[in-house]
Amino acid sequence: MTIELIRRPGQTATDLASLETLLSVRGIAVSTQPLYALAGLVPPDTMKGLDPAASLLVTAIQQQSRILIIGDYDADGATSVALMIEGLRLLGARHVEYLVPNRFEYGYGLSPELVDLALTQRPDLIITVDQGIVSFEGVAAAKAAGVRVIVTDHHLPGQGLPAADAIVNPNQNGCEFPSKALAGVGVAFYLLIKTRALLVAALPEGSDRINLAQLLDLVALGTVADLVPLDENNRRLVQSGIKRIRAGRARPGIQALIEISGLDHRVLTTTQLAFNVAPRLNAAGRLEDMSLGVACLLATPEAAQASAARLDELNRTRREIEQSMQAQAAELLLAVGRAPDSARFGISLFDSRWHEGVVGILASRVRAQCARPVFAFAEASNGLLKGSGRSIEGLQLRDLLAEMDAARQGLLQKFGGHAMAAGVTIRQEDFSEFATLFDLHAKAHLSGRDLNERIVSEGLVPSFDLERVAGLVRDHPWGQGFPEPIFDEGLEIVEQKVLKGGHLKLKLLSVRFPAALEGIFFNQDRVIDRRNVRFAFKLDVNRYRGVDRVQLLIVHYWP
Repeated sequence: MTIELIRRPGQTATDLASLETLLSVRGIAVSTQPLYALAGLVPPDTMKGLDPAASLLVTAIQQQSRILIIGDYDADGATSVALMIEGLRLLGARHVEYLVPNRFEYGYGLSPELVDLALTQRPDLIITVDQGIVSFEGVAAAKAAGVRVIVTDHHLPGQGLPAADAIVNPNQNGCEFPSKALAGVGVAFYLLIKTRALLVAALPEGSDRINLAQLLDLVALGTVADLVPLDENNRRLVQSGIKRIRAGRARPGIQALIEISGLDHRVLTTTQLAFNVAPRLNAAGRLEDMSLGVACLLATPEAAQASAARLDELNRTRREIEQSMQAQAAELLLAVGRAPDSARFGISLFDSRWHEGVVGILASRVRAQCARPVFAFAEASNGLLKGSGRSIEGLQLRDLLAEMDAARQGLLQKFGGHAMAAGVTIRQEDFSEFATLFDLHAKAHLSGRDLNERIVSEGLVPSFDLERVAGLVRDHPWGQGFPEPIFDEGLEIVEQKVLKGGHLKLKLLSVRFPAALEGIFFNQDRVIDRRNVRFAFKLDVNRYRGVDRVQLLIVHYWP
C-alpha cells in the first residue's frame, strides 16, 4: 500500500509562518476570543420536532409521569442516557429510569421484544436516545400499549419514519438545523435546552436558575467517542465540556475513568478522551452490558472508582480478544488474496471465532491497514451474521448499503449507520454474495487512487516553543473532520530504542532548531535503518515526573 505525502492546499514547505497561520487556514479567526464559546451555539429553533418533543417533556414533568430512557449500547448511547437522566432530574422530573439493551440478547434499536421488557417498568413516556429512527415495529408496539414515545437520534433515517409522538433528528427530511453532525448526546442536549426554555416561560420561578452546562462533560465524551465530524457547533460543545473536565468539575465517574487511564485531567485533550477514556466505557457494551457504563457515569464519588476499575478490567479483556482477532484476520487476508495491495476495493471478513462486540474495532484496524472499506462479521443467533463496517474518505457507507439493498432485495436483513461506520445483518449462507456485491459497489464509487493512504501535512513546523505547542495541542478540539495538524520534516536520527511495549523512542535533530527533539513511534517494533529520514508527525506535550516536554508523535517516515 502506497502512503502519499501531500501538503494542505495553499501550503508550501516554507509558508506556514506561524501556528496562527495554521489556524487561519482551518477557518479559525484567532483574534476572536474566546474561541468556541457556548454563546455561539446554533440556536435550537430550526431543529424539526424539537418543539413538540419538549412540550411533551414539560407536560410529563409537570404531571410527574413515569419516564423511561432507552439508549444504545455504545459510549454515545451511555452518555446520552446519563445526560437525560440527570438533565430531567435537574428540570424537576421525579420518576426517571433507564434501560439499555444487551446487544447479545436484544440487538440494536427499540425492538418489540425490548418494548415488552420496558413495559414491566410501567412507563408513561419512553424516550429513545442515540437510536430509534428505524424502529418502526418497536415504536408501534409501545404506542399500542398506550405509551407515548419520543425518538431522539442522529443516525440516517430509512424509508419513512416510525409513528412516534415526536421525532428529533437533525438528519430527518425537512429539518433545517444546520449542524447535521450532532452525536446522539448532542441531540439529547438540545432537547434539554428547549425543555428548559419552555419551563422557564411557564414557571419562571426557579427554572431560570437550572444550569445545564454542568452536563457538558457528558456531551464532550459522547461526541468524541462517536467520532462524528467536529463541525463548529460540535467543537463548541466539546471544548466547553473539556474545559469543565480540566477545571476539575467532571462528574465522579468520568474523573475516575480519566484517572484509571493514567491521564491528568488538568491537561486532558480530545484525543485522549476519544482513544483512552471512551474505549473503557465502550468495553461494557462490547463484552457485557452497557448498564455498567451508565452506572459509572451516574456513580457517586464513593462508587466511581470501583465502577471505573470494572470497566478498565473489561477493556483489558477486550484488548486481548482484539489481538487474537487481528492475528486471525491477517491470516484470512492472506488466504483469500486480500492483502493490502489486493485489487479488491471492498473487503468482507468472517470467522466463526470472532466476538460480535469487537468486530467494529477489527474493521477499523483492517481499514487502516488496507486503506479500503471493510466489513467484519461475527456469528449471531438463528443462522445470522452481524457485521460492522468502516469506510474511507469518498465512500458513504450507509448509502452504499442502501444501494446494495435495492440491487439485491432480501440480502440485507437489517442495516443502518453513518457515512464512515455502519452495521448490517445477513444470513450466514449469504456471506459470499454479500462480499462480492460489496466489492462491486465499492468499486463503482472509488478509483485506484482512493485506495492509497494520504497523509495531509501542514508543512514545516513553525515553532517548537513549549508554550505555543501546548496551546496548539490543548486549546482546540481536534477530531473527526477537524484533524489534528500533521507536519513533515527531514530529521537526523541521533538515538533510537525499541521500548518494552513495541514502540520506538527516538532522539532527533533538525537543521532549523538547535535542541534535540524527542519522538515516539507507537507500534514500531524495529529500529529505522537510515540516519536521515523524512518524518510525518504530530506535536504533543509529554508530562513526565511533573516536567513538560515537546514530543513528536511519529505517524510515518520515508527513507
